[in-house]
Amino acid sequence: MSKVLIVFGTRPELIKLAPVILEFRKRNLQKKITVLNTGQHKDLLEKYLKIFDIHPDYTLDVMVPGQSLSELTARAIIELQYHLSSLKNNGTYPEYILAQGDTNTVIASAIVAFYNNIKFAHLEAGLRTWDLQNPFPEEYNRKVASISAYINFAPTEVSKMHLVREGVGSDNILQVGNTIVDALNIIKDILSKNPQMELSDELNFLKEKNNLVLITCHRRENHGANLLSVIRAVGSLSGLHPQFHFVWILHPNPNVKKVVEESVLSDKKNISLIEPLDYLEIVQLYQSTKLILTDSGGIQEEAPSFGIPVLVIGKKTERIESVLLNYSYLTGTDEKEIISSFEKHLNNEFEISENPYGDGKASVRIVDYFEKEFRENG
Repeated sequence: MSKVLIVFGTRPELIKLAPVILEFRKRNLQKKITVLNTGQHKDLLEKYLKIFDIHPDYTLDVMVPGQSLSELTARAIIELQYHLSSLKNNGTYPEYILAQGDTNTVIASAIVAFYNNIKFAHLEAGLRTWDLQNPFPEEYNRKVASISAYINFAPTEVSKMHLVREGVGSDNILQVGNTIVDALNIIKDILSKNPQMELSDELNFLKEKNNLVLITCHRRENHGANLLSVIRAVGSLSGLHPQFHFVWILHPNPNVKKVVEESVLSDKKNISLIEPLDYLEIVQLYQSTKLILTDSGGIQEEAPSFGIPVLVIGKKTERIESVLLNYSYLTGTDEKEIISSFEKHLNNEFEISENPYGDGKASVRIVDYFEKEFRENG
């Protein structure tokens, strides 16, 4: 009988849950889990499912064009509840719901688990900026998820202490590391076994340059004026530093993609605007990257494993560990601030000795926890 319903809906959630799913499989415990995809990033997940060889048992369809955050969350709650009701009818009702991070899929999973008296396990718990507007709505989502979590899998000592500060008991917190490092190890292993893995002509062209600056920007608080400011900064930097090739990886959200594609960046010779990459492709580009400008939390966690410094777009980050070690820098969103941060970085020389977010064994610790729970609770 399945005991753990593992829920994901976005690309980062799948990447970070994949090592846990594969660890269950490695221990021949796949019958203890059921995998559900809410479809929140429906168009982005297919490649990643193939890379990790994961086949969801169930797939929902929560996305409707143009829906609000409230509508998305409501649909996710309703569809998850319908799904749970069907599981109860066929005798496979879960004891735990495991979800990762801070998306609408996560807040819906936490609420549905609480309303149905199911133990909620929160992976990557305890990340905080202490500002509900930054990032929006992620800071709110993860705080709500922590309220009723039966077990909080905290990635670092900092995130663990955030939970303690909020009154979460030590019995409900397990510091495990971040599974992003586990996922990177899986990808590196795949690439080592397939060194001649083909890339598109465009990606081969970029990889061979060995002087890349990668850029991503997608968070809601950076839409509108902030995005335009980042675009101006990148345009200016491309002129000031022709020795670099700037690669902006587009996000499918039309509020971001269309603005970037229709900007002056499309006419710059040392700027490439490219479609979203699969995980194998982006890891290969990391090997040719000198600097990253991003508001992505996942990239902030990945970059130290490749020794790449990061300029974080914004005034705050919930991934403070790399900032404290000077691996990452908060740039703000003002054009002049971003350019100034870029220039300062060029004069800094340091080596990134280790990834502060994990040691690659987080998924082992998480499945150890569930195995112990299975033994003790039958």
